[in-house]
Amino acid sequence: MAKMNVLDENYEKLQQEIQTLSEKWRREISNLSVNCIGDAAENGSPILPQADLSIDFSQYQLFIEELLHLLGQNNEGMIHLADKIRGLLTIDVLQTWFEEAIVVNHFYFNNYADENNLPVWLPIFLAEQAARPFLQEATVRLEPQLKEMNHASSCPSCGEPARFALLNKKGKKELTCPRCLHAWEEKKISCAHCGSEDELVILKVEGDESAEIHACHKCKGYTKVIDSRKMFKKESPTLLDVKSIHLDYIAQEKGFGGLEDSGKGTH
Repeated sequence: MAKMNVLDENYEKLQQEIQTLSEKWRREISNLSVNCIGDAAENGSPILPQADLSIDFSQYQLFIEELLHLLGQNNEGMIHLADKIRGLLTIDVLQTWFEEAIVVNHFYFNNYADENNLPVWLPIFLAEQAARPFLQEATVRLEPQLKEMNHASSCPSCGEPARFALLNKKGKKELTCPRCLHAWEEKKISCAHCGSEDELVILKVEGDESAEIHACHKCKGYTKVIDSRKMFKKESPTLLDVKSIHLDYIAQEKGFGGLEDSGKGTH
């Protein structure tokens, strides 16, 4: 299986710039509070989609506007759209965008794009990317509860599918959420989705000793696994997830997962 590079150089540069912005935003976050509602931690459901997450919506708006500015710098055709979206960002829209971004509600955002004559990808991209720093900070605060949870086939904090993992310095497999950055250890040879060990196969990538795919014949799920010990440069799980998108294509060509399972809508 040959190593592939399916990322356009400009797209990869843009993703790196977005990551730099996101890290800056996270340092600027203030007035964040997390109030857990119900018994999500006890029943194994992801916590954040059910939590009462209070944020400074003026900061959320600023993050969206800075992201729009970045997109405009990389594509002049975005400048008109950026002005249009800025005019739509009322407090009600911001609150709804944030709530729907947490659960990645494609149906809502597709309708919003259609009703406002916007590219279908743009509202959910802006809303979800700008929400990530808040989710990451909230996840840090939820760490005590998260450590006590029984992990299922998705991130116990934000609900993102368990589709990405890192092998740490001790060689243990850590399922890592590229979205909220929560990480938890999993059996090295087991399916992150259904727990099967007998039906798991490991797909190697020719010419790349740092990457492999753990794919399950039982449930057809898969997880991309990156060996961080073999990387020259340490990068964020978010960027590694984007840069390893060729592994998604390989897995799907072999009949595992699908576009919805791979989570590429949140990149």
